[in-house]
Amino acid sequence: MTPLLVGGATLIVDGGPYDRAMATVGERIERVTDLSGAQIEHLRFLCSSWQVLADLSFSDLLLYVPVAGQELFEICAQLRPFTSQTLYPQDMVGMRVGQPEQPIVERAFREAKIWSQDDPVLVDGIPIQMDAVPVKHDGRVIAVVVKEGSPATSRRPGRLEQVYLDLAARVSAMICAGTFPYRGGESMHEWPRVGDGLLVLDAAGRVTWASPNALSSIRRLGVQHNILGRLLDDLGVGQTPARRAIEAGIPMDGELVKRDTCVSLRLLPFIEGGISTGAMALARDVSELRQKDRVISVKDATIREVHHRVKNNLQTIASLLRLQGRRASDDAKAALQESVMRVSSIALVHETLSEQPQDVAEFGDVVRRITRMVGDGLILPENQIDIKVAGATGPLAADLATPLAVSVTELLQNAIEHAFPDGGCGTIGVELSREGDDVVVVVWDDGIGISGDDPKGSRLGLQIVQSLVGELGGTFSRSSRGGTRAEIRVPSTAPLT
Repeated sequence: MTPLLVGGATLIVDGGPYDRAMATVGERIERVTDLSGAQIEHLRFLCSSWQVLADLSFSDLLLYVPVAGQELFEICAQLRPFTSQTLYPQDMVGMRVGQPEQPIVERAFREAKIWSQDDPVLVDGIPIQMDAVPVKHDGRVIAVVVKEGSPATSRRPGRLEQVYLDLAARVSAMICAGTFPYRGGESMHEWPRVGDGLLVLDAAGRVTWASPNALSSIRRLGVQHNILGRLLDDLGVGQTPARRAIEAGIPMDGELVKRDTCVSLRLLPFIEGGISTGAMALARDVSELRQKDRVISVKDATIREVHHRVKNNLQTIASLLRLQGRRASDDAKAALQESVMRVSSIALVHETLSEQPQDVAEFGDVVRRITRMVGDGLILPENQIDIKVAGATGPLAADLATPLAVSVTELLQNAIEHAFPDGGCGTIGVELSREGDDVVVVVWDDGIGISGDDPKGSRLGLQIVQSLVGELGGTFSRSSRGGTRAEIRVPSTAPLT
């Protein structure tokens, strides 16, 4: 055990091989406590949304969870404020404390009340104010959040700072009552910061206070008149879910938009005694982000259109080759048919890319389309040859997916034409996988296997596969054991040389 002095209390580190740095909040809590799954989820949701409390209170937050079977609490989560200097540059997660060292934590947990120290505690000459907030879930206290801040390191007191502290007290009261974090709001995306802009609304949704940054954002929307005492929906810059959020008692997101200016809002209602008494709105000017999103969207659409047109052009080439094949000799017709398959496999890659928001292709989808195309084109109705696809490689860049698609096409053609002579029946399989940094593609069959030299018609296809795989810096191998097994192994980030 290693003693540490933290916040005026002696904490101890529980020894052992457990790696707290790698564990999630839920895993750390589950390891030390006997709380139920629903209670652990409540604490996890709290830790995903408590940045607003740290910023409003100018405090570091520490989550103390009772240790099962012991009269100890363990710090299972820690958060630093953006609005003030942290008191704890070191990691406090995993520290344990008993009642004699931290009576305020034990008292808040036992009495289900918010407790504050009467006087700041001096630590290394710095006064630290501590508030212990019991975390309640379904009427039971399951943990304690301790807010630790210092008047010496916080900002100079003013109207904004006092409003922040008042709102922090209301959020703390909701944690104590079990109404924060909000139920139904756990899946909300990244939270805006308090410092980006803050509006305070009354129970009717009227603005009672606005931070300077929030006012600046609204001014950029073209609103020049005083917004205090007005509804957000009456500002002439769009409708917001402010009233609905207050009435429903759950957080909601909205936007204020005018021309190219966009201000996002996250409405957080205040629940007191089961009734919504108002809300705070975190406001953030996201105009530049929206502009970048629009540019990216246009680029994505342009790239998809290019892939779509390439696919159409390749299909046109394949159609011309088919027409030419009708007038050619048998040998020439077979060669043109193979060329049609190669061109069509490349077209399938571009078709898949045209359907994706990014310039990557889900290679498993490409292979399944190739097997249908090759099967429909080469397997005669009287031949009962089944083609199966298993596994996945995940998305691959176009410069990797295209040569792999052509290689799979060649190997499938070889298997269909040479593994089952004289109208034989059997199975051909394609197996896809990732092994470390390598993409692995295996094409196998249960046909006659390799005997002596390769059939004349397969040599060009195998040369094409070897050439393409070589350019990708990969390896190609074949073996025969109750059939033929061909394996392609290439680096997942392989560039074409």
